[in-house]
Amino acid sequence: MSIKRDLMKDKLLDPKSFNTVYISIEDENQVRQEQMETLIELLCDTKYKSSQGQIYNFLKKEPKAVDLLIRAIDEAKGDKKRLIEVCWEADLDCSRHLALFTGIVLNDEFQIALEAMTVIEHMSPDVPVTPVAPLIDKVRAKYSSSDPKAALYMDLMELLRRWE
Repeated sequence: MSIKRDLMKDKLLDPKSFNTVYISIEDENQVRQEQMETLIELLCDTKYKSSQGQIYNFLKKEPKAVDLLIRAIDEAKGDKKRLIEVCWEADLDCSRHLALFTGIVLNDEFQIALEAMTVIEHMSPDVPVTPVAPLIDKVRAKYSSSDPKAALYMDLMELLRRWE
């Protein structure tokens, strides 16, 4: 099943939705929620598997779609691992969201944390990001040698140091 770029743009980034002044925040939130659900469906539903390359290219070219993806990750329940995988599989620049992915490494189960680590590893060290000292402090506070993710935390501290 081939997905046309215009279809993705119409379903996800309807210009009317982004240029509309909403009377209530509920209306705006509803539109954003519908867009996010469409994006999750495109990325997670196996019927679109053959079109993943097109979807990834679309994400690379549309910053608003990446913002929707980040919001979907932040609010995700069952598809969180898959949505995080998309960030590195599509080679998206997620440097602005270092704090979010650090939090995922610290607070989520191992498999999801590992995917978030992969996203952090793919971030460019040349791109300035939020201050990393507080993030390193959070990792140190969470670290325990008996924790199953201890090695992951050590690797995360090393990665964070490249932005110091």
